[in-house]
Amino acid sequence: MEIDVNPWLAGGGLVLGLAFGALVQRSRFCMVAAVSNLVLMRDFRQLHAYLMAVAVAVAGTQFLELGGWVTIGETGYRSAQLNWAGLIVGGLLFGFGSLLAGGCAGRTAVRAAEGNLGGVVALIAFGLAAAATYYGVLQPIRVWIAGSSGIRIASGDASLAALLQLPAWLVAAALLLACGAAIGFLGRGTRSLGLLAAGAAIGALVVGGWWITGYLSQDGFSDRAPASLTFAGPLARSTVYLTTGDTGGQAFALTLVAGTLLGATASALVTRSFRWTLPAAGSLSRLLPGGTFMGIGAILAGGCNIGQGLSGMSTVSIKAFIAVTAIVAGMRLGLAWLQHAEGSSPGFSHR
Repeated sequence: MEIDVNPWLAGGGLVLGLAFGALVQRSRFCMVAAVSNLVLMRDFRQLHAYLMAVAVAVAGTQFLELGGWVTIGETGYRSAQLNWAGLIVGGLLFGFGSLLAGGCAGRTAVRAAEGNLGGVVALIAFGLAAAATYYGVLQPIRVWIAGSSGIRIASGDASLAALLQLPAWLVAAALLLACGAAIGFLGRGTRSLGLLAAGAAIGALVVGGWWITGYLSQDGFSDRAPASLTFAGPLARSTVYLTTGDTGGQAFALTLVAGTLLGATASALVTRSFRWTLPAAGSLSRLLPGGTFMGIGAILAGGCNIGQGLSGMSTVSIKAFIAVTAIVAGMRLGLAWLQHAEGSSPGFSHR
């Protein structure tokens, strides 16, 4: 049994997870809420929080890369192999599934930690489907999609700067300006300082993940690529660990998931918001397929709304832009399907 005893990876993942779980539990940070609140109520607050998280993550990550602190270019988000079908199909599946499950990857984990049994069902389905797609019976399909649709980027780097042949700092600055303009001009009457602060803190955790895995944990014998916040792969690995006891040398991934659940539970207990809640009647018909679609889609797309949507975006990778566009489109399709199936109601935005 392979055990990764690097204290920076094990301890760093735990600390980041604790902070992330507590932040999401208190702020209700969620990409599903950002999309549904905007469509149903013209409420931009969750969207502002997400854009703030992206802005802080991009600024910090580019500082680490351009300063030579962390080799961000070695991450999978920036590899030369572009699996366009996996990014698009996986993103659509994940986005649609998250609407059925009632929350994005991070929010689903936090709901489960708060005692919401519907969230527990969706999280278990998410983890099992992710493990099956990455390691199990669906692995041949994943490999076939990657092999049949993958193209190699001539520049050898999937960064937007390399594709446009522009300085990396210029592209990062343009993205920061776009996020700032959207926060400043879209929904000016609905801004929430609390959500903006939560988004900034979550973005800082992404930067912390790169710093821990790409600098603090590195040594002369290490050949592991840097990593940061993501949930699809870690949930798949956690499922394998719980069923086989094999860590696969993924201490950071395992402790990140455990820390998130512990942090959210602790926050819920402190704020007296922890309570066991049964799923609504008939909701299992949405939760199980929703979690399953999330797991399959996130692995096909190379990450969830946190992995591609924050960590991937922080590397300014074209893969992340494609995946996030597909995820948002999938969420919008899921919202339209729910509105058609159950009737339009503002309650969707808080499910």
